[in-house]
Amino acid sequence: MNLIVTFTKEVLESLLRNIRILFYGNTKNNYLHVIKEDGFTFETDFYSKEKCKILRDKIDALIEQKCSNVWVDESDSDHRLYFVNDIDDDFTQFYQHPNIRKILADYTGTTKPNGMLLAARIDAKEGNLGSGGGWHRDSPITHQFKAVCYLSDVTEKNGPFQYIKASHKKSDVLKAYLSGVFKPGQYRFTEDEIDNYLDKTGKVVTDFTAEEGTIAFADTKGIHRGKPIVEGSRYVLFCYFWHGDIPSHFNKLRQTK
Repeated sequence: MNLIVTFTKEVLESLLRNIRILFYGNTKNNYLHVIKEDGFTFETDFYSKEKCKILRDKIDALIEQKCSNVWVDESDSDHRLYFVNDIDDDFTQFYQHPNIRKILADYTGTTKPNGMLLAARIDAKEGNLGSGGGWHRDSPITHQFKAVCYLSDVTEKNGPFQYIKASHKKSDVLKAYLSGVFKPGQYRFTEDEIDNYLDKTGKVVTDFTAEEGTIAFADTKGIHRGKPIVEGSRYVLFCYFWHGDIPSHFNKLRQTK
């Protein structure tokens, strides 16, 4: 993808998203300014400790069930249950939570999204790359909204969600292309590329450590990853949303009822 094509797609995406927000969004939402500036924000006590324990136990049981469609990474660290909202009411309620949907609509203008809920347990295993398999953007062009809820306490050792502030902004993305730090359309990055990017831009990585029940709202066009986990396990829920169709490669990960 060359720079002219990338720039054109960026402009078109921005135009369409802002038209949707004009008709369906609420620019006075308290979270919007922070997400627009930093790329993420968070809320504590979204779920109680009791509720988190119930959901952790359900994740463990589903991972062990032979009938569950479980994706596991090469290091046997990252265990993922995609479309878990299709098979359990507790997970469906989180996926359809009105507060999450409100922030989605206000930030993207999307009121009837296609999407899914991912429930995951990430275990400390030697050589693991962390949740998501390293530094990446969910999309090199589209601003995507994701809700991420911790179901267990997460410290620096438990593989916290990491995000580079303001890396979601179109101006930042295009500057990185023009300066040759990244290639147009690039969405996965090596450690060396990230170190070079941080050095040239002066940006820093934010580690999202928090107690169980905390939820983060993030624009995952920004550069992020789950830090490689060195101790214990991290339980987490990820809401994925798309304005258009769900990408076809996710279909093989659906759950069967």
